[in-house]
Amino acid sequence: MALRVALGLPKWTPNIVLMKIAGQEVLLEKIKRLAAQFFIRQLANGVHSPIYDRNCKPSIKLIKRDEVMLANLFKELNTSTDHIIAFPDTLISRNNFCEIFLSDFSFQNKAQPAFLIKDLFEEVVYKEFQDYHIIATDASKSHSFTSIAGISNLQSFVYRIHPINSIFTAEALAICQSLDELSVTDKNLLLLTDGYSVLQALKCLTIKSPKVIHRLAGKILVRENFHQKISLVWTPGHSLIHWNEKADLLEKAVTESHPLLE
Repeated sequence: MALRVALGLPKWTPNIVLMKIAGQEVLLEKIKRLAAQFFIRQLANGVHSPIYDRNCKPSIKLIKRDEVMLANLFKELNTSTDHIIAFPDTLISRNNFCEIFLSDFSFQNKAQPAFLIKDLFEEVVYKEFQDYHIIATDASKSHSFTSIAGISNLQSFVYRIHPINSIFTAEALAICQSLDELSVTDKNLLLLTDGYSVLQALKCLTIKSPKVIHRLAGKILVRENFHQKISLVWTPGHSLIHWNEKADLLEKAVTESHPLLE
């Protein structure tokens, strides 16, 4: 499929024709890496993949024969392993690479009145996250565009992204962008989001998780270089939690004049 895209051929092009045409073309370096990435993904997801051990648990250890095969492939493509999409296998093996709270606090019970959720939230923050740098994110999707927003007590951002993105992707990208733009290096981070499915996917991270979840996991791992503790907390939407309300208002204020995030 990577070669079909690179050569501008329809997806129904037979493999034998595809390979014959590809053999006559000089592929750009970016396309070479794309082909290698596609191959690695297929290898990783295969039933007999050497990246999995017998218990179906992810492992980055390859047998010698596979190491030689991959090394030869990279050499032929004039690329290196640095260019390949890195699966966060180290994160998968770490149960505590970050804290994710989906239903651990009383305020996360949305059946309660909004005013009570608000008071319970403030109590939890005071007791559990008093010295944390708080960041809230939000996302929305309409027929014309999709937007993401993030806010802290220091700064904020709001962007339009391509409308093809789902609300799931938008929620994940909002958290990714907040780690890039709103993080500080001298405090632990508390990230608030109403994207329950995103946090659930991150908590159940596997090698087959969506690419945007891998991207988010990778950014969290980078923050570990600053020896920071990161806590992601699901907060019920429209429950008078002021951080959520501020992020929601910021995101709804998106107009045609706001920049498009590529």
